[in-house]
Amino acid sequence: MPRPSRQPPAGRTPSSPPSTPSSSAPSGVRVVALFVTAAVLAVAALGAVLVAVQHRAAVTEAVRDARTLTSLQARDVVADVLTDDALVPGPARDALDERVRSRVLGSQVVRVKVWDGSGTIVYSDDPDLVGRTFELPEDELAALRGGGPPVAEVSDLEEAENAEEQQFGRLLQVYVGTTTPGGTPLLFETYHRYDAIDAATSRSLRSSLPPLLGGLVLLCVLQVPLAWSLARRLRAAHEGREALLVQALHASDRERRRIAADLHDGVVQGLSGTALSLSAAASAARGRGDEGSAEVLGRTAVDLRRWVRELRTLVVTVTPPALHEQGLAASCEDLAAVLEVRGCAAQVVVEGDLGPGALPLAVEALVFRTAQEAVRNVVKHAGAGSARIALARAEAEVRLEVLDDGRGFDAGDAPRRRGSVGLELLASLAGEQGGRFEVVSRTGPARSGTRVRLALPVAAQDGAAGARSRRLAAAGGGGSR
Repeated sequence: MPRPSRQPPAGRTPSSPPSTPSSSAPSGVRVVALFVTAAVLAVAALGAVLVAVQHRAAVTEAVRDARTLTSLQARDVVADVLTDDALVPGPARDALDERVRSRVLGSQVVRVKVWDGSGTIVYSDDPDLVGRTFELPEDELAALRGGGPPVAEVSDLEEAENAEEQQFGRLLQVYVGTTTPGGTPLLFETYHRYDAIDAATSRSLRSSLPPLLGGLVLLCVLQVPLAWSLARRLRAAHEGREALLVQALHASDRERRRIAADLHDGVVQGLSGTALSLSAAASAARGRGDEGSAEVLGRTAVDLRRWVRELRTLVVTVTPPALHEQGLAASCEDLAAVLEVRGCAAQVVVEGDLGPGALPLAVEALVFRTAQEAVRNVVKHAGAGSARIALARAEAEVRLEVLDDGRGFDAGDAPRRRGSVGLELLASLAGEQGGRFEVVSRTGPARSGTRVRLALPVAAQDGAAGARSRRLAAAGGGGSR
């Protein structure tokens, strides 16, 4: 059985909440660091996209240059020597070969082939290829028959027609349709070193990317002071709200103490005196033999004493307990007394040292606030016949379990009521202090009541989360699931 509920003594002041806010807002340095990190990642991602786009554009430009060069070579360089006589051995072919070697072949173009409509190589700078026949693809045949703009593609060195070009490595082959002065359709084909295209691409990237990326980096650098200013303003606003919250908690705390003192020193004392007077009147009536009046007076005195106990438990609920002075175990016994008065059999089980000063204030405050919230839920919602509050102190942590046999609830559908702390916020506070919070409940025919569990490390940091826990312990609000 819990011991009788406590009321605050007349000259005693319970422990007050912290006088200054402990802001949990992120620091300006952290905010700016996150901003810079995000900006760097954004610049890196955008840079990668720009590199890919620029590389593709540069390759397209280099291929276009190769097509243009091949078209000029076919039209302006070899057109006057690419005659019908040059298609067979003789002086005309020698003139064509001399022109190709002197003005077409070079560091970029490494092979030249001239094809006729049957797929036969009628000229090449490699004499071994002349006279060999291969099947021309449809796109090359279309270019041979209809002329049109040059076509470029990466050479497939595995094909038989390109076997002699494997020595040059990766190549870009460009072909354009042309005709001899006698009207014979031919296909003029050149093979370009692909590393020349890579070199042109690299030059394009080196010339265009640095200004683009430099502009992005400069834009991010210019935004850092703005981000720093906004972070400082945000933190100042957060600290201002924290200060207002603490002031409101202080005012609420003082008002609750005043109400509790008025109840204890006024109404509770007066009703207690009236109950004693009624008991004395009942004894006097019984002495006179007036059993009817004695029974009514005695029953009224009993009811009045019950309501006095109810008021005393209300005083304990309204006023913040002197938690750190009386200890966690004694404070939880006061909570059990609240359940007992409301007809719910309560049991408090304590293992380990949980007396005054045994725990850090932040840990003690959060454990008590969790127990208080669980008890309020039992009173308001559970309809339980019995409840158990278990406290255990291990070497590294303190554990709380509040178990009732009530109707249970669905945690997913339980709304947070206006003005209440709620189990959701308690779970958040437990997580901030490195603890574990769990609510297990089941409704329906197989209901098993509600079990609230909390485990906190004893050496929790007494920082922002601890300050919030102390403020919650000092501020009593309506409980809600």
